[in-house]
Amino acid sequence: MKRCSIFEKCGGCSKLNISYEEQLKIKENRLLSLFDQYQIKPNNYHGITPSVDIYGYRNKMEYSFGNEYKDGPLVLGLRGKGKKFDVYYTKDCKLVDDDFNNIVWQTREFFLKKNIPFRNYKNHSGFLRNLGIRKGLKTGEILLNLVTSLDNNYYQEVETWKEEMLNTNLKGNIVSIIQSKTESKANVVKADEMEILYGRDYFYEKIFDLTFKIGPFSFFQTNTKGAEVLYQTALSYAENSDVVYDFYSGTGTISLLLANKAKKVYGIEIVKEAVEAAKQNAILNNINNVEFVNEDVKDFVKRQSGTEKPDYIIVDPPRAGLHPNLIKFIKTQQFNKIIYISCNPKTLIPNLKELSDLYTISDFHLVDMFPHTDHVESVALMTKLN
Repeated sequence: MKRCSIFEKCGGCSKLNISYEEQLKIKENRLLSLFDQYQIKPNNYHGITPSVDIYGYRNKMEYSFGNEYKDGPLVLGLRGKGKKFDVYYTKDCKLVDDDFNNIVWQTREFFLKKNIPFRNYKNHSGFLRNLGIRKGLKTGEILLNLVTSLDNNYYQEVETWKEEMLNTNLKGNIVSIIQSKTESKANVVKADEMEILYGRDYFYEKIFDLTFKIGPFSFFQTNTKGAEVLYQTALSYAENSDVVYDFYSGTGTISLLLANKAKKVYGIEIVKEAVEAAKQNAILNNINNVEFVNEDVKDFVKRQSGTEKPDYIIVDPPRAGLHPNLIKFIKTQQFNKIIYISCNPKTLIPNLKELSDLYTISDFHLVDMFPHTDHVESVALMTKLN
C-alpha cells in the first residue's frame, strides 16, 4: 500500500491504509446491505470488477492555491477534509501519475519564489485561485488550466510560468495551456474570461476506438480504463435495435458507442456545452446516426407519447438518480428493458425498488473506478416482467 505525505489530511481519498481487496469487500457489502434494506435483489449478481489501475488512474485533478495554516507559505494542492480554507500541498498524490505531481511541484515552486498572492476567500483578494490538470491517459496529451482573478498585473509572471511548464520534463505532452479568469466569490473553477496561452483549448482522449475532444470544463469519466470496463459491461446488454434513448447523455460517450447497435440513437442532455461537445465528437468519429437533444430529461419525456418507442433505453443519471417524470415515463412506456448505469447506490436502489412492480433486476454488476475512495459505479439490467 502506497501512502502520500498528507494522507488523512486532504479530502482526496480515505482508504490508502486498507488493502485493495478489503476496499472492494467494503464497497460490495455496503451495496448488498442496501438491497436488503429495500427488500429487493438481483437475479444474477456478478460481483465487483476491480479497477484496471489502482494507482495513477485519474485523468483529471483540480488543485487549489492556498496555505496549510494561517499566514503559512503558498501551497498548491487539495482542500483539507472538513476544512473550508486550509489547502494541503499535494506533491505526491497516489491517484494520479507522476506528470500531475511534477506539474504541481514546479508550479508551486515558481509562484512561491515570485511571491504572488493566492486568493483569500474571506476578503476576496489575491490572484492565484486554482490549477486544473487533465491528461489523456491513452493519448498522453495534457491540458493545463490556470484559474486566476481578472488582475492583469501578473501577465509577465504567467507567461514565464507557461514557458517553464513547456520545458518541464514530462512523460506526456502539453498541448494546451489556458488561463481562466474570474472574480467569483465562491471557490469554484470557472471562467468569466478565458485566454489560450499555448496550443489549443482542448485535448484528445480515446475510449476503445473512439476519439473524444475534451475541453477544460468538459465532463469526462475520470478513470479512462475504468470507463471502458463500465461501458463494456453496460453495452453487453445492448442488442441491435431500430431506436435507442440514452438519457443523461453528457458528452455523448455512451450514445456514440451505441451507434453500431442501433439504426438511430437519441442522446438527451440538459447541459448545452456537453451537447455541443457531443455533436463535435460525433463529427470527429464520422458517426451520423446519433442525434443529441439539448433538453431536460423530465421535459423531453413529456413530448414522447406519440413517437416511436425504443425496445430499450440506457440511463446514466447524476447522483440524484432518475427524475420522477422519467420514472413515470418508464412505467407508462414499459420498455422491454432498461440498462441503468449509476454512480450513487443510495439513489439507484430506491429507483430500482420503485420500478420493481414492472421490472425484475436480471443482472447486476459493480465496477470499481475509484480505488481508495468510497465511490463505486454499477450497472443494472432491468427486464420487463411478463
